[in-house]
Amino acid sequence: MNTLQAIMDRGVFPVTFHNYSSWGSPAGGPWAVKDWVDLGITIGRSPGYDPERHKKEDMLALLDACAEAGIMLFVNDARCSVSAMAKANCDEDVYRRGYEASLKDFGDHPANFGYDVADEPAQDAITRTYRAYAIHREMAPHLTPFMSTAGYTPEGASWMGLRSYQRYIDELVETSDPLLLFHGSYYMLHEQPDAIEKHFLTHKMFTDAMIRHRLPVWLTLCCTGHYTLRCPDQEDIAWQIGISTALGHKGLAWFNVYTHRPEENYRWAPINEFGERTHTFEYLSYELRRLQKTHGPTLLKLDFQKAYHIDNERLGGYPNTIDSELVKAVEARTMKFPLMISEFKDAEGNDYVALLANTKTGYGQCVITWHGKPTVYKIGWEGTESEYRVYFDDKWPENPTKQTGPWMGPGQVTLYRVESDAPKRL
Repeated sequence: MNTLQAIMDRGVFPVTFHNYSSWGSPAGGPWAVKDWVDLGITIGRSPGYDPERHKKEDMLALLDACAEAGIMLFVNDARCSVSAMAKANCDEDVYRRGYEASLKDFGDHPANFGYDVADEPAQDAITRTYRAYAIHREMAPHLTPFMSTAGYTPEGASWMGLRSYQRYIDELVETSDPLLLFHGSYYMLHEQPDAIEKHFLTHKMFTDAMIRHRLPVWLTLCCTGHYTLRCPDQEDIAWQIGISTALGHKGLAWFNVYTHRPEENYRWAPINEFGERTHTFEYLSYELRRLQKTHGPTLLKLDFQKAYHIDNERLGGYPNTIDSELVKAVEARTMKFPLMISEFKDAEGNDYVALLANTKTGYGQCVITWHGKPTVYKIGWEGTESEYRVYFDDKWPENPTKQTGPWMGPGQVTLYRVESDAPKRL
């Protein structure tokens, strides 16, 4: 069994981060693991390791600390990255020898989740990155390599040298045997008018690929203000997580937990340039730990089917009219704000429905009107199921439809298992 399947079977929602720190820094040693655990990180990421410049004992100490804390680690070893492939002029024998040496050093450590291959390969780096990833999968099938593609926008695809971003994903699957697909979007912290559209656009590209290739998808989100991105508040973080999980993503990464380039305008990272926890740490920790205790572990077992926007435009290409065998209508009753409904199935074919408060400002009661009279179970704290009470409309006590009325807040996801009463059709 590979490390990805193992963590999912344990019901642990994968959460990692991008680590650009050096050894000996606040993120560069076993002392950092307490911060990771308190933050809600389930797969840490090591600083860059080069056996010619760094001590093997330091990486082993970090791996040991992760194992003791019950989390795992992406190992960033220079011998295993696509840079090593480029340095060897794509000589695969040279690259394989370096990767084999790292496997002897760290490959069997119980906390090693997998090796870092590359982040956002573009242009002439794409082919060699995909080939490096394939070698990782061949030589260490028990591990899960780290390789994140850039998020999708039409202009971004052009910059990457692509005619078709969909082909970029499909080629990865065809040539590299990936265990998952991985992309990123920071658009929810942009102020530009089309930012939300672009955020959903990259999600749609990957939910389509998720269904097409039957592979889980992970996503990098942003928790640090920088460049033209504002500093996130708690609702920004909740909304980012809510959108991603409601659209079926089964893993998250964060940019950037530790302040990056402090001389620039990176602002209020969860751990600042002085090694101090900030208010952003509190926001992110709360939301990640809440994800683990609510719908996150259940979603690991579900396959995304489709999604619909409610009281919103057709963002990212997801429809804004419902065509569902389960859900007839959805509305925010006490205060109008956008919602999103999405549908899932588990391995046995059972139906699940998620409702997202697709906003960072709206609070209130939302009402789902179901087709027929299904039995509806709410997924509650620690994944417990309970038959959910029927929404009672004081203004219409003889209401013949079955409705459910959860109270929702910004970015909140409420998940249900639904036993439909629809008659079987031949």
